[in-house]
Amino acid sequence: MFGNQAPASARLDLAITRSEFARQLSAAFPGLQESSPDQFSGEDGGCQWSIRLQPTAPTRLGQIVLERWLADITVQTQSPAQRQLWWQRFSAHFQKGGG
Repeated sequence: MFGNQAPASARLDLAITRSEFARQLSAAFPGLQESSPDQFSGEDGGCQWSIRLQPTAPTRLGQIVLERWLADITVQTQSPAQRQLWWQRFSAHFQKGGG
């Protein structure tokens, strides 16, 4: 998703159900904490991170309706290389399927 310019914070627009987001995030970062239904945080490999989900308008493709969430992500690290590794791990679990 990001190279060596991986940001410390980003807002992503995700077409995913909340339960599937939580499942994939747990697979990527098994030690995560869920302080409220839409707030996740954790510490991994020297990175402290937090994600806040906000529902947004669904996307309609004919009769198909896709649930959407805005994910506000903050990653605090000692180095840009650590931040890049965090984003690579996150991306590996969320960028599946060809689009």
